[in-house]
Amino acid sequence: MTSSEISTVKTIAQINDETRLFILVAGVIAKSEPRFFSSHAKSRGNFEAESNDTSIGTARGVITLTLRDSERDTINCTVWGKSDTITHYDNSFEVGDVVNVNRPQVSSTMFRRSEQYSPTVTSPYCLTINDQTQVAQITRHEGTQELQRFKALLKVPLVQPGTTIPLADIVAGGSGCNGETFNVLVVVRALRAKRDIRVARTNQIKSFREVVLMDCSHSGVLMKFWSDSYIRWSERWTPLQTVLLIVDARVEFSDYYKTICLAVDRKTIITQDPSLPQLNNLLNHAQTIPKQDIDVVCSLSSGAVDPSTINTVMTVQQIHDRTEGDCVQEQDQFTVLCYAMITRLDLDGPSRIVSERCVLCRTLIRGQDIACPKYDCPGHTSGAARESFFDITVDITDHTGTLTGCRMVSRVAESVLNCDVATFKRQSVEQKTLLKWKFLLDRCAVRLVVKRRSAVRFQNLFSIVDCTIADPAEVEEKLKVY
Repeated sequence: MTSSEISTVKTIAQINDETRLFILVAGVIAKSEPRFFSSHAKSRGNFEAESNDTSIGTARGVITLTLRDSERDTINCTVWGKSDTITHYDNSFEVGDVVNVNRPQVSSTMFRRSEQYSPTVTSPYCLTINDQTQVAQITRHEGTQELQRFKALLKVPLVQPGTTIPLADIVAGGSGCNGETFNVLVVVRALRAKRDIRVARTNQIKSFREVVLMDCSHSGVLMKFWSDSYIRWSERWTPLQTVLLIVDARVEFSDYYKTICLAVDRKTIITQDPSLPQLNNLLNHAQTIPKQDIDVVCSLSSGAVDPSTINTVMTVQQIHDRTEGDCVQEQDQFTVLCYAMITRLDLDGPSRIVSERCVLCRTLIRGQDIACPKYDCPGHTSGAARESFFDITVDITDHTGTLTGCRMVSRVAESVLNCDVATFKRQSVEQKTLLKWKFLLDRCAVRLVVKRRSAVRFQNLFSIVDCTIADPAEVEEKLKVY
């Protein structure tokens, strides 16, 4: 090997137009989804790679790795090659790996249109690799001394916390933010199972995963991941413990959920558990949120919403239209006053009327379990004491239809029934029947908080926060026809 062929190790900061024959050692902080195409099928989309292609040997592709070798310096490296070469790089390297990039071409990013579709980096240059050489140009770094330094860089935030946007502000922007990108600092609330769909245009099977994200301003926004690499990465995330700093998350309006969701853009970079002082505050907040539907209902029943402020009159049909029909709005919660008859109030039958929860963590305890079902609660091993509370399912009916599965719990139920749980348990069946008929089939003024199904909940939630026998004159004056 001649002296002109010897490669020297360079850093991103040292790269310029004249840099040749060098090796860059850096950590992978982002990886695009590979895109494939062939010379005779220019109309192919992102997912139309090689299926049913008789010229698979000539199919080519592209993938971009975003690299970092210091707290300040980042650069994009784009690889062009045959489909099997691109697939090899896609399967060989993940976010978090440390790699050697051997003898890439260097070019200025100025006036390069492709940079508009790549992550924003600090370097004014980009690296390009073509598979014309037989030598593998990206390999895993084997050095152990520098490995920890590069691993530590993966937690250094790429942007300052002040540049992040609260999820509530993005959701409030609604469909007007569709297509925009924002920086967000969030905690993983829930991981949905990986799902497969068939792409109609290509007849290929494509996998995706939905992840529910939250912050101190909003209880849950869904983000969809289509890249196999990110799907594999997400399997290592722990709900309510993993924090993500997402740079350039794209906003999409979901027709299915009727609300704003997030997605990974070609420019998106995700930093897991970034070294930020806000991280602990976010994790502490995540531990306080209602995690089950019954927790949400109990929270609403504890005075979170003042019933006296609920004066918007709707019929049952209008409620259905606001939750599932043509009148669905982007907000996932609204309040309503409904004049309707109680058609289900099974106080003296087999239905569940009283539930129990752990006095330590307030987790719901079902059946004959003695211990708290939450593994990290002291009551899981010690069999902590339970507390009982009303948990009543109610149906209400008016001239437009029936609203099934309304929940009346805790203090609201005690106030409506004028009876606490202990007293109710001591009553005879006859006494419970008399109590039921004080409300059953009577026209009532029912005030509800309605929470639409969303990324967090798969079903609509109807929480009764007040219920009184209605004044006939008031009903006649305010009852809606539709």
